[in-house]
Amino acid sequence: MDSSSSSSSLSITREEFNAFHKFERDLFTRIVISLRRDISLSFEIMCFLIYLEKSVFMSKLIFNLVSLPDLFINTVIDEVVMCLRCLSYENFPTFVASLKNINSLSIPWIRRMTRQNFTLEGIHQKREDILLEMKKHLTSICYPAFEDICVRFEMQNKEKMHTSSHFLCGQQATTNHAAGTSNVEGQQLTAEDRTVFLTFSKGYPISEVEVYEYFTRRFGDIVEAIHMGGVGGKDLQVLYARMVLRSAAKIPEIVKDEACPTKFAINGKHVKARKFIPIHKSVNNLPYPSFGVSL
Repeated sequence: MDSSSSSSSLSITREEFNAFHKFERDLFTRIVISLRRDISLSFEIMCFLIYLEKSVFMSKLIFNLVSLPDLFINTVIDEVVMCLRCLSYENFPTFVASLKNINSLSIPWIRRMTRQNFTLEGIHQKREDILLEMKKHLTSICYPAFEDICVRFEMQNKEKMHTSSHFLCGQQATTNHAAGTSNVEGQQLTAEDRTVFLTFSKGYPISEVEVYEYFTRRFGDIVEAIHMGGVGGKDLQVLYARMVLRSAAKIPEIVKDEACPTKFAINGKHVKARKFIPIHKSVNNLPYPSFGVSL
């Protein structure tokens, strides 16, 4: 079978993709929403766990974590964060010197899960390979699988800041326009139906102004609002954004293929766009999820 026919035969819908990665989605949801971890860091945590699952041939690592209580998951996450901190240093002795307590070098649960194969020093020796694999998992699994969860997290945060319970997109509804609805050929469309989901390349920070100016310059006055997400602090960049358009009819001009993201370059920074699929339209509980099988 040639590559083109093989590629087409493996084409799946977004709902199937989300169902395929059900356990990754479940774990990410608990990390972000239940355990209240920073979104940007949570992406990195999941990339590292997926790396462990694939590299150590632990096909049920994430499935097993999902079945455990939050207290245990939190302990494992703390160890993963230590691993990520280790990977952020080019020089291992410098990393060790940065620790206030030498006992912090211990990662007992990760060692147990990997059958004693992983230590912080061993992880650092594979630093370049691990970071490369994590980047692949970020773009091929984490970004597309978690986008609706990120939006749900944002909306929950915004609801806490408002007394109104009928909020949808974070702005108080006083008119149809302000509530995020518009009439298209007699149908009422919510902001979700007019939203494009954008993901950005890690290491290439991009601002809301850059996004707005680029799409306005290229497609005209189509942008109603841009909601930047995944901001976790001064050292963590924005990882994604929701761009609400004035009309849903403009989405096909930006997203050429709903099955694959459309790529743009904004001031030399790579941006991927796909049609946003709300969480209530995403299938989370179909009976055929993956156990970390690579797509």
